[in-house]
Amino acid sequence: MWICSVGVDETISVFNTMKKTYTIVIDPDIRMTDKQRIDFKTIVKEYIRDKSGWAQFHEFTFKESSTDIIIHLSSPATLLKNGCKSSELSCAEVGGNHMYLNSMRWTKGPIGNTGLALDKYRQYMVTHELGHILGYGHAKCPGPGEPAPLMMQQTLGIGKCKPNIKLTETDLHSK
Repeated sequence: MWICSVGVDETISVFNTMKKTYTIVIDPDIRMTDKQRIDFKTIVKEYIRDKSGWAQFHEFTFKESSTDIIIHLSSPATLLKNGCKSSELSCAEVGGNHMYLNSMRWTKGPIGNTGLALDKYRQYMVTHELGHILGYGHAKCPGPGEPAPLMMQQTLGIGKCKPNIKLTETDLHSK
């Protein structure tokens, strides 16, 4: 199942019971300098380790290895070629192993109003799509003034929720 919304290898150990490896790939049609490629990979790794995201509930161990999960930075055209339903959003397979981060969203930010600065929006993108890989579906705004769940499609806007990049109770119930 697909939900729409780099090569260094690392290992993810989930709840101390399952280990998964991932690699970060910048697709060939993305134009970046070597420094931008290194920066992208570094940033993605930081977001995955952030304790306000999935790392607070999952143990992440990083080391060189083969890969179970592939995190792509992809152009809108490549998103569609790889099965994403929209060229406007990022996507990942729920419980699968492919995550496609939309390069347009990475550089320009969201479609709707999220109230997040670009760096925080990027953190949301990575954490949201990783949630799908871990088996979580979409969540809705729990109510006016409540923090927007990470598993909400914040790229489209947050409605009456308040800006947020931390996992919420609502996220944990979106599986």
